[in-house]
Amino acid sequence: MKFILHGGYTRRDNESNCAFYDEFVRDISDGGMALLVYFATRDESHILESFDDLSAKFKAHAGEKNINFILATKEDFIAQFKKADAVFINGGSTSKLLNVLRTYPDLKPLIGEKTIAGSSAGAYAIAHLGASHSEEVVREGLGLAPLRVVCHYESPELPPSDASVSLLKNTSQDLELVLLKDCEWKVFRY
Repeated sequence: MKFILHGGYTRRDNESNCAFYDEFVRDISDGGMALLVYFATRDESHILESFDDLSAKFKAHAGEKNINFILATKEDFIAQFKKADAVFINGGSTSKLLNVLRTYPDLKPLIGEKTIAGSSAGAYAIAHLGASHSEEVVREGLGLAPLRVVCHYESPELPPSDASVSLLKNTSQDLELVLLKDCEWKVFRY
């Protein structure tokens, strides 16, 4: 299993995000499929535009490989997930995302050799525990990766709650703590 956790703002044009696009498409073979999940999106009227934009960025970093990018739907999510070589879970509302993803059976056995990437809310969903940006609590993710994560760490625009970060740092210390600034990302293999 390969997980890529991203601290947020994947669509910004910078070196770190370009390297992230490279990493996401690296293990997808020619003719493979990548599933882009926008279940956390707050304003659903922009989903297709965001999907087109991010798909184009990934394609630009795929080299000669022809990758089929699919927009996840709630109705077909499990079938799409099973067929995908890689899955990207976009950010937005962590609560909204977790509410949707928790309606599906356990996803962990379906991961296999896939690359699973998540940005901000997507990273929180992948991790076992995560910080909150609006509450002084530690949030429980799906636990696909045995990690504690803080996205938008030290962000001037969207910082997590200081109390939540402090609680997370002192909770489940047997799990690796991952602090991700805006546009920062890390790879984990299990």
